[in-house]
Amino acid sequence: MKGVKTMRYKKALIKKLLPILYSSIFIAFTAGCGTVQHKVDFNDKYAPPAGTKIELGRVMNKTGEEFDIDIKKMLSDSFAKTLKEKELLWTGTGGPKLLLESNVIEYKKGDAFKRWLLPGWGSTVLIVRCDLVDEVNTVVGSVEAKRTVSFGGAYSIGAWKTVFDNLANDVVEDLSKQCGK
Repeated sequence: MKGVKTMRYKKALIKKLLPILYSSIFIAFTAGCGTVQHKVDFNDKYAPPAGTKIELGRVMNKTGEEFDIDIKKMLSDSFAKTLKEKELLWTGTGGPKLLLESNVIEYKKGDAFKRWLLPGWGSTVLIVRCDLVDEVNTVVGSVEAKRTVSFGGAYSIGAWKTVFDNLANDVVEDLSKQCGK
């Protein structure tokens, strides 16, 4: 009789714990979370005229490291694509413009498998600082942005690439608000 009670108890316990187990596995394989910080600051006495467009300047790698991917091109391409989508990309004609000069301060490619095993271990990190320069070559503002993917599983595969698009979207959204769009 004791064996039957033990078996019933085990089945009841498994029924209770199965949804928690399935939920945990689902979250581990689909979640990808981290830090998002971004801000655009203009000098006290400067306000961009309505309709200001953004010209892409150079992108510099200030990390002191070499990577197996071209981080300067990836950031430049992400900014260009997002600015174009938001109709903020300066096309070379008419209207006020600001030059966006960008510096990649930190980049870590990360590893989705490591993030899945131990959150924070294989983090993907991108930190960028930019200057906004007016048409007379005066720095009138700055941009600081940070994106990390610190934990997650299958969903966070490829974060080393998507982090550039996500950061560019953050920055361009802020610029759009500031430039009267």
